[in-house]
Amino acid sequence: MNFKFFFSEAFNSLVRNWVMSMAAIVTVLVSMFVLGLGLIIFFNFQHAISDLRNKLEVEVFIKNTASPDQINGLGDEIRSMPEVRDVTFVSKDEALDRLRGSLKGHEDVLDALSGNPLPPSYEITLKDPEKIEEVAGRFFDNPIVDNSPNTHDGVKYGGETSDRVLRVTTIFLIGGAGFVMLLTVASVLLISNTTRLSIFARRREVEIMRLVGATNWFIRWPFVLEGVFTGMVGALAASILVMVANRFIIEGVVNKMPFLPFNAEAVPMVWLVLLVVIGGTLLGSVGSGLALRRFLKI
Repeated sequence: MNFKFFFSEAFNSLVRNWVMSMAAIVTVLVSMFVLGLGLIIFFNFQHAISDLRNKLEVEVFIKNTASPDQINGLGDEIRSMPEVRDVTFVSKDEALDRLRGSLKGHEDVLDALSGNPLPPSYEITLKDPEKIEEVAGRFFDNPIVDNSPNTHDGVKYGGETSDRVLRVTTIFLIGGAGFVMLLTVASVLLISNTTRLSIFARRREVEIMRLVGATNWFIRWPFVLEGVFTGMVGALAASILVMVANRFIIEGVVNKMPFLPFNAEAVPMVWLVLLVVIGGTLLGSVGSGLALRRFLKI
């Protein structure tokens, strides 16, 4: 095979049909950039959720009527659990001091209280945050836990918040995946049309090659390379934009909203760039392959 000839034919075709070629390159660029941007946001959400989950803890509030033996017994029970990393007992006085500290400047509100209504509690951190619901559930029916009738409000844990974040992230990712799919289909169709135009413009040349006995792959190669070039150029441009976006957009978000645990380092950029480049190249290959199957019927 004369690959120099195939590359030359593919390049000449790209130049001749430069308008359609540019349109196909831009479509691949947009598709791959949106895909890369979506993955950057996905990895940062994953990082944020992981950070949030590591800060989760279970708070078990105890009835004011519980005896010291019952409170100590509950503490021993918690410490014996294999999932528990650390346990802190918060007495009624400590709970009141914390509340007073949070009301800084408005402590006089507490002077109206006849006593200390705050219950003692245990604060529990876990080795594995995934076990938080399982561990919290063990205190739901404990008789000394300060639950209101028919509720489990004596046990607080951040599982609900984390699950909401996870659900929102999932919805966002599904929507983003749908949008990327639409752009992918548009890219394939545009590249396919570009290749078909190229084949149409060179139909006499193709017919002559068939008459002189050229093999199917001899005819195919220039068109396949044309699609691969189109996809690769668009994907390389998209990967540069993705790297710039990861550096500047995420840093901008962190600077303006420091409470968000986003981090540009949370994205495996090498793998992401490889995915974008390979994905764009495959788009070009599939687009040209479809055109060859439909137009040449070889």
